[in-house]
Amino acid sequence: MQKNKLLIILGVEGTLGSFLANSDDIDADILGIDIYQTTKNKNLKYYLDCDFKDRDKIRETIEKIPVEKYQQHLVVSCIGKFAEPTFNSTVFEEEKIYESIQVNLIGTSHFIIGLLKKCLAKNIQNRVIIVGSAAAYVGSRDIGYGIAKAGLNGLVLSLSKSLSSKKAVIIGVNPGIFESTMAKGVSVERQNQAVESTHIKRKGRIEEIVNFVKYVAFDAPDYLTGSILNINGGQYS
Repeated sequence: MQKNKLLIILGVEGTLGSFLANSDDIDADILGIDIYQTTKNKNLKYYLDCDFKDRDKIRETIEKIPVEKYQQHLVVSCIGKFAEPTFNSTVFEEEKIYESIQVNLIGTSHFIIGLLKKCLAKNIQNRVIIVGSAAAYVGSRDIGYGIAKAGLNGLVLSLSKSLSSKKAVIIGVNPGIFESTMAKGVSVERQNQAVESTHIKRKGRIEEIVNFVKYVAFDAPDYLTGSILNINGGQYS
């Protein structure tokens, strides 16, 4: 039986997106989007592949989303591409910066704005949760990643202001370091530095992050629009 709400998860194959999609208490049909051609996630009603570096693919994917079938859309963007430190050798690899900014900020922004445009044209209610990172405040040795995550805060504020008279609520969530595939790809030294910069002296648990994102997506008041919410154990340096 089709539900009234459609939860659209960008980056559904990542740790956060996958845990969110597999939550037992989500009262919505789920559409997952990621770069892979197929998915093993059985909780999805729909799955679409999208390369967030490709503008044409982004447009094509947006067109395939069945927005008209639902009264409300909940969009959670978990897009995240992380690389090694930009200055990890005598060679400055600028291509990594361009690619990180393209995926984490430009492609994500393009997708969200394009989807909102399509939904608003049909007078459909929307709530968008943009998951960023504590890197927006503390920076990152992957310079492109740090730039992109700071830019997502600006996207939240600008979209909320621009769409204040429309049926759209835009909220940002910035996690600190938490248990994830991405975190495992970071050197132990960098992980330990991030953990030590928290007040609680540990990584976040994936359940803590997912439960918070679900609250913001489904239960938080509309008056939170334009807010940037941190769940980082005190990681501010």
